[in-house]
Amino acid sequence: MNTIPFLGQVLSSFFIIVPIVLGGLSIYALILLIKALQIYINKNS
Repeated sequence: MNTIPFLGQVLSSFFIIVPIVLGGLSIYALILLIKALQIYINKNS
């Protein structure tokens, strides 16, 4: 059983999935931050 190609496949998929997940999380965090800021501004005005 040859494990090296399998490890390469896992690593390549890992390097594709991780940036997508991180990008999605950062976009989600930005949206939440903007909504929180809007609520904060509305309360103060």
